[in-house]
Amino acid sequence: MTREEFVVFQRNLKNADNSGLDLDAVVKEYENRNVYFYNDGCIKKILASEKNLMLTTDLLNAALNLVGSDRIENPKLVNPYIPGELGYRSVEPDLLLSNDRGEGIPRDRISIDVQHENNDSLFNDRLVLYVARLTSGMEKVGKFTRLENLHVVSFQFFDAFKESPNYRHKVQLRNQEQRVFFERQTVTLIEVNKFLRQKDVFANDNSRIAQWLRAIDTLNREADFSEFAADPVFKVLQNEVKLCNFSARYMISTMMRDVEQASWEYSGGLKKAREIAKNLRDKGVDISIIKETTKLSEEEIREL
Repeated sequence: MTREEFVVFQRNLKNADNSGLDLDAVVKEYENRNVYFYNDGCIKKILASEKNLMLTTDLLNAALNLVGSDRIENPKLVNPYIPGELGYRSVEPDLLLSNDRGEGIPRDRISIDVQHENNDSLFNDRLVLYVARLTSGMEKVGKFTRLENLHVVSFQFFDAFKESPNYRHKVQLRNQEQRVFFERQTVTLIEVNKFLRQKDVFANDNSRIAQWLRAIDTLNREADFSEFAADPVFKVLQNEVKLCNFSARYMISTMMRDVEQASWEYSGGLKKAREIAKNLRDKGVDISIIKETTKLSEEEIREL
């Protein structure tokens, strides 16, 4: 499902829960659909599961553009998805992993996060603070040792570098001559919307991260996936995004509900609500559901 469609599904599930109806019956209506991959709860269940470490490793190496001996080969989940555990809001990232590189070599600490909105334009401030927290967590009490390698990866739905022709950005500490001051700490920003908006510009980009972004977008739109079906990694991904893999109990949890609700209801304003309403209306979604989702009147929706 697209993000808009997933919001409608969550609304239906929430209304059923409030009315004391059978949640499993609601989920069953959507059992052949795909979840919205970039939802916090969905990406956590898919990529933070031990059985899917192949997926997570491939995506990490693609996002960080690591090849050869630099590749991440043996990651361990620091905050794994635990079947039966309900989601909750916290300051921890969607995914946090470590990767040992052998004796005497600093291990990797890798974080993956998804950001849909740049509320109050404070994302950069929060990101710098988050990097500082991860770094300070490496210090051992009473003993200062060599810091671990830190890689923070953020999939963003807003442009961090609007004037840049690139959609993938590697941020590091540098001096005025652009020389790297500390090479073992990187922040990688993937501008998802920029990549998708400029499909023609990036048509010849066959990098692994470009393949991932196209595959995820195809699954979110539930379009023909045949061009990716021969890839063993994407074949697993295609199966994992099926909504039938997610229990009603998990889908109604705080992580799955509140993140999307807050993002769509409170951060977009009237302009965002109208954009969502028009998109849903053009897809044939019932007016009553659009009213409930966007809080717009029926007249406003019909005039869009």
